[in-house]
Amino acid sequence: MKKKIAIQRGLEEVKDILIKEGFQVTPYGKDDFDADVTIITGVEEAYEEIQPAQYHGKMLVIDATNTSTEDIIKRVHQHVK
Repeated sequence: MKKKIAIQRGLEEVKDILIKEGFQVTPYGKDDFDADVTIITGVEEAYEEIQPAQYHGKMLVIDATNTSTEDIIKRVHQHVK
């Protein structure tokens, strides 16, 4: 089963890489409640105090603010097996 990743708008490079790697990618805010990973920029109120990558319930939330594409992809790979 493909891991589902919700990605905030503006992270197209990350999105394209993850799709090529076989992940199921959905826009953030649409079906992200059942996503395995959510990648956001500019931390929102709901995730205000997250670390660069931290679990929020069963979902990993990655803050992509000021983070390279390579580092974001690396965090996904470290946490999603």
